[in-house]
Amino acid sequence: MAAVKGIVLVMALIFLLVMTLLVSAMLLVSQLSHKAAFSGQQQLQLSHQALQQHMQQIPQLADAAIAPNELLTTCPAEYAAWSVGSLTCEVLQLDTDVYSDNRYFYASYSSVVLRKTVVENEE
Repeated sequence: MAAVKGIVLVMALIFLLVMTLLVSAMLLVSQLSHKAAFSGQQQLQLSHQALQQHMQQIPQLADAAIAPNELLTTCPAEYAAWSVGSLTCEVLQLDTDVYSDNRYFYASYSSVVLRKTVVENEE
């Protein structure tokens, strides 16, 4: 009789151990799932922040103080009918890079902008 009680006790302890392991594994999976969802949300917020910064920098390119990456001798064909000698075109590249505070997340935007300037003829 005592041997049967001992076996039942051992079986109950093994059952409790297995259940504890299952519950702890489920909690670990739940935490990993939460971390994955949170990291996706952080990346999306960082990407949105980078796009906002990029769009805010585009109007600043109209400032003539910013040096162009390339000066075109003739403007694109869209302006060719009337632009010879009266319009200069410059190509500018705008790059925006944003890192998260802990440097785990990164977002980048890049644009090529054509800046047109009307040349005043002195005749």
